[in-house]
Amino acid sequence: MLMKIQINKTTTPIVSPAVVVSVGKWDEANLITLAWVARVVSEPPVISVSIRPSRHSYSLIEKSEEFVVNVPNANQIREMDFCGTRTGKKVDKWKELNLTKQKGSEVEVPLVKEFPINIECKVIKKIKHGSHIIYLGEVLAVHVDEEKLTGKTLDPLKQDQVVYIAGNYYGLVKEPLEKQAFSVRS
Repeated sequence: MLMKIQINKTTTPIVSPAVVVSVGKWDEANLITLAWVARVVSEPPVISVSIRPSRHSYSLIEKSEEFVVNVPNANQIREMDFCGTRTGKKVDKWKELNLTKQKGSEVEVPLVKEFPINIECKVIKKIKHGSHIIYLGEVLAVHVDEEKLTGKTLDPLKQDQVVYIAGNYYGLVKEPLEKQAFSVRS
């Protein structure tokens, strides 16, 4: 029988999505790479993002109370990493990366046009916990590039999203292991 070994508790051994979150209204908008992002509930749809108060993006999300979760493809990993390793206080990430601000339908924070999925959110609750502020954002609109859909449905086999685990980025496996509720059939 294999032994369990206790590891550093700050090394979260579960997969998180790696995304770029835009915060701040149009002219002051900044981009921050986050892996502390999660779906919270489905009715109404809510997403959480966690930001340290020491980050430039913190003051922007506090001011606008809106954010956009922009989901890059795996071939946009350089842009994603860049947004998480430079401060918006010193670098205009939009300009440096030649990314286009696109007007959303529900919030004043711009979407990243080049990223295939954009999720517009309005902050409905803030929770200070430890080193971060957790923002719960109600999903107001979801925009997806047509090539990622089959009909009007998001096609998982057309996704090329990036996940983060233990300080590294990984691509998703293209084939599903099983369909949800498969165990009911056996």
